[in-house]
Parts: sequence; C-alpha cells; structure tokens
Amino acid sequence: MAVAGTAALVVLGAGSLALGLVQRATDQVYTEAMVAPTGPSPLSSFLYPTNPVANSVSALTAPGLMKVGPNGLPVRGLAASFREEDGGARWAFTLPRSGRWSDGAALTTRDVGFTLAVLQTPGFSNSALSAPWVGVSLEASSYWSGVFVLPGPAPSFAATAELPILPQAPYHDRPLLYLRQGGRPTGSFAPSAGPFRVIANTADQVVLKRNSRYLPVPHLSGFVIQLEPSSAAVHTLLARGLVDGWLAETSKELSGLPAGLVRQKILTYAFVELLFNESSAPLGEVAVRQAVAASLDRSRVIANVLPGLGRPQYGPLPESISWAKLGPGSLAPLESPSRLLEAAGFQREGPLGHFARGGKPLTLRLSVPDVEPLPQVAADLAAQLEAAGIPVTVAVYPLASFVAGHLAKGDYQMALVGFDNGPSPDLAGLFGVGGDPGQSMDFSQAPADPILNHELDQLATANSPASRTAAYREVASRLQADMPAVFLYTPQVVYVHLPTAHTPGLSPVGDPDQLFQGVADWST
Repeated sequence: MAVAGTAALVVLGAGSLALGLVQRATDQVYTEAMVAPTGPSPLSSFLYPTNPVANSVSALTAPGLMKVGPNGLPVRGLAASFREEDGGARWAFTLPRSGRWSDGAALTTRDVGFTLAVLQTPGFSNSALSAPWVGVSLEASSYWSGVFVLPGPAPSFAATAELPILPQAPYHDRPLLYLRQGGRPTGSFAPSAGPFRVIANTADQVVLKRNSRYLPVPHLSGFVIQLEPSSAAVHTLLARGLVDGWLAETSKELSGLPAGLVRQKILTYAFVELLFNESSAPLGEVAVRQAVAASLDRSRVIANVLPGLGRPQYGPLPESISWAKLGPGSLAPLESPSRLLEAAGFQREGPLGHFARGGKPLTLRLSVPDVEPLPQVAADLAAQLEAAGIPVTVAVYPLASFVAGHLAKGDYQMALVGFDNGPSPDLAGLFGVGGDPGQSMDFSQAPADPILNHELDQLATANSPASRTAAYREVASRLQADMPAVFLYTPQVVYVHLPTAHTPGLSPVGDPDQLFQGVADWST
C-alpha cells in the first residue's frame, strides 16, 4: 500500500528534449498487461497517485524537469540545465527552446508555473505530493529560464523536481479547471511532453502513440496497457504471446506463470512497517513496544510469506537507497522480550505462558488493509508474537476504509502499513510534518524531540554522502530507542516478459511505476 534523492551542487544528465542522435524508428508496439479495473482509466498521477495505470501512463507521457537516474539520483529530464544556488535555497533551470508539446505548443516556464499552481491549490488533495512545494515560488526571467525560490535550503530539491510538468494551455492556465476535469481536457487527451501521447482510453486498454515531436525519436511506434481482471488472465495472455510483459508484485501472482519467461527483480523505494498507537495502552510504554520489536524475525517473514520478494529493513528509509542500508548489527541490540517485559512488571502466567500484569493479560490488536501480501505478513507476525507470549488478534479491513476509517482516527493499536517516499532522504512528510493524518507515520514523539528534529533536518539537507549516512544512523538509533514503529522490509517486485522482448536499462532498483522511463530505447 503506497500513500504518498539527493543532488550534487550541479546536476548533470542527458535532457530528453535536447537535440541528440535520432535513432531508428520502427512500427513495433509494446504491450504490457496490468491487473486493474476496467476503464476508462484515470490518467493523471497527480490526482491518482496510487493508481498503477495513471502512474505508468505518466511515466510515458509526462516527464518532469528532472528524472530518476540509473543509480537513484536525479538527472535532467525536460530541463536543459538545473542548478543549485544560495546553498540550495534557490534552484535555477532552463528549458530547451526546441521543446514542444505533442500538439506543437512550446514548452515554457508558463507550464512550470501552472504545475506549481496546481500543487499549491487549496483543493489539491495529495498533501504528500504537494508538501515539498509549500512556500516555493517561481521567478521566471523568460519563457525558457526561471528560478525556484524555496523557504530554506534543500539540497535534495532536485529529486522533488521529478514530478510531471503539466500543460497550461488546455486548462486556460486555471488550476481549478485541471482539478475539476480530472486532469483531462474536455473531449480530448492532454498533450504530452514525453515519448508517447494517449490516443485511446477504453474499457480494456489505454493506447499510446509515438510523440513525433519528442527527441530522440522513440524506437517504438506505440505502447498498449492491456487491462485484465486477474493474474490468471494475464498468465493466459503471456502463454499465448499476446502481451510482452507484466509486473508481478506477490508470490501468488508469480505462481502458475507459463514456462520460458524472463524474470527480473526490482527492489522498490517502498517499505512496510508495523506502526504503534502510543495513545493506546499498553503501547504507551516503550518497554512493550521494544518487546514487540525484539520478538520479530524479519528474515522469517520474507522467507515464509513473500517469499524472497523483499529485504530486511531496520531504519525509516528503504534498503534500495544505497547510503541508507542498515544491517542487523548496525544499531544497538535490544534486550530480550522477556527481560523487557519483566522489567515493566509483566510475568508469564497460565499454561500457554502468556504475559500478564496485575491479572490483566497482555493482548494486542493488529489492523491491516486487505492488500496482498499484508494480511499474510500480519498472520506471520502474530504467530511470532504468540510464541513470545504476546497473543495478537488480526483484523483485516478494506483498503478503501483503512486509512480514513482507522489510521486517521487513531482507531488501532498496531497497524501494518506501507509507505513510499521515493529515493528522497526528506522524511518530514512521513513524520507527519505538513501531512494529512493516515498518510504519515504520525510519530507522536517526534515533534517533542528537538534532537530528532535536528537530525531529520540534517538528513534532508546534508550535501555529502558521509554526512547524510551519519545523520541517518542517528535518526535510526533515536527511533529504535523510542520505537514508534518496527521497520520490517523493503518489497521487491518482478517484471516478467517474453524472451523476445528487449528491456535495455531495466534497473534492479527503483519505482516500478517508472519501469518504462527508458521506453524510447525499447524494441521487441
């Protein structure tokens, strides 16, 4: 369940709209299968950030000023240049004068300003997306050059600029019109600044065609996202060679695949963690939270439930961020669950050896959304805690009501949740700073901890890898001491495709929704 980088002083890369080598165009069409509700599908990742169809379409049609490079760091996307000034409090950029939307209109700073206005519109619902843009202004010196002025230094701002740039002309430069129309101009599809443009959005397909104004010229002539009701239906299409590839996210989806397919793992920027409600007794006691954490074996969950589709995680950043990796020995070890609970006045009682205090058993509730494989993970965690003398009741809720109905209202003791902050080291949004309830970890102790807040600032603004790693280890250490949550694992997904489908540059680390960023080079 997702609810939603760093930069050097000067970010270098190959601008997607810059003049370059024109590669050989073909008539080939790449078809990806996707298990999704029948269409017409949402197409705006701004307005539907958790919708896989919208995110895949955006990756092919709506680039940002910057994009994620092969090592997870930002490189130039639409921008011809992107430069840090004033210690990261200002970021200057230029656009290529040759840049065009697919309808022929020029790509200008008016489009960049419109995108910023949409993000800052009071009716914009995705606070996780808009939070880094609060207080940001744009000083445009021409149609092709401008400066973002930030409230304070943010050396990681280049990763923030990976958001898609929106065209202002179809919405008459009115952000509210964009929001009301769901990101789609009346009677047409929004023009594209990426390698493809949308030409159809039907009940079972989203069809994209080569954008002839994009340089370098895309190798493929088109791209089709084939919507299917189930993974079994996708398996059939793959066996018949009717689709080229599919992104599998669980071991259940991988079971029963036809033979001969190529499987490539992608370690995501998401992570799964066990969140504690510290206002719900007895979880207000740090000893109880630490005892729960000390009882859990991350490797067992990954082996038994996933299986193998994940890596153990010990801090609040995913294992896919290279400088943020923490092994089991990176932090001070916790005491055994028995010693922690006994020190807090709990004793084992009864034939099952469950912990109790003052005649009251230590029992806990675990809430989880009905999104595979989280219910299975919750069951495994409950079994581990039962063996440690802490019985747990698991309650599974529909995803639609889980966040608003339980997390946001604090109607839980423990909750199994997932987050995706991308490759950015800025954890302010995940710590509830400027975010909506239920879309952050809501660490209740963080606002009252000036040292932790200082380390979070250091983490977001550190310029060197060494200082960033040091700040991260301090953040992880302080979180373990207070234990507002147990960080469990970073999920992996698997892209399966026909052996005849060529996938150059498919990164083993990254955002699965950006799987096709390099699609201009793909062939089948």
